[in-house]
Amino acid sequence: MTDFSVIKKLFGVTEPNGFTENEIQVVKDIFGELPKVFTDYYTELGKIQNLNHTQDLLIVPERFQYYKHNDYLIFYSENQKACVWGIHKNDLSKPDPPVYISEDEKDWYLETESLTEFFTAMAFLQDGFGLKFPSNTFYELEQHDLDFMIKNFSDKAVSFKQWLEGIKFYGNHDDDVIVIMGGNQMFYAANSQEHFTELDEMLSKLGEVL
Repeated sequence: MTDFSVIKKLFGVTEPNGFTENEIQVVKDIFGELPKVFTDYYTELGKIQNLNHTQDLLIVPERFQYYKHNDYLIFYSENQKACVWGIHKNDLSKPDPPVYISEDEKDWYLETESLTEFFTAMAFLQDGFGLKFPSNTFYELEQHDLDFMIKNFSDKAVSFKQWLEGIKFYGNHDDDVIVIMGGNQMFYAANSQEHFTELDEMLSKLGEVL
């Protein structure tokens, strides 16, 4: 089984909450072979609502029929379908394939080098909205504010290359995240009051509120 411990700690997941083998078979019937990381994620974490449906949307098995594409298995969608993410058909035999993004389902661009990185990065993005204590405020940072944040918080080591002009994630605890979009727009969240207060005291004074 793929190691999703970072995601589980972030959302406080202690028990599997995913789709059954029969439910995933619906997807196999459409696309054939599926990557191991794909089936592991759907089996372990696929039904957790605040992880998969707070902001953007994991495609559930019964809805794959509406996302058919000749060259890509589309498995994730922006909430208003401004873009979708998919795996190229030639990569479906790979256990942990790269993920591509498209805004028109014609032109596709590399988003993450692996499916594991995609699921982890998307978990950090979703938790900016889905954890118990979100900032509910967006800040625009000057370079000195960004430098302060980078100096004081650890890089989560996953990112989006394309979406929203690139997204990076920071934080010092397993259950918190600072989201930096487009190089200078910030919001943050945590799953505990203590860690949120720690973030808020340091970050709420940075930049301008949008």
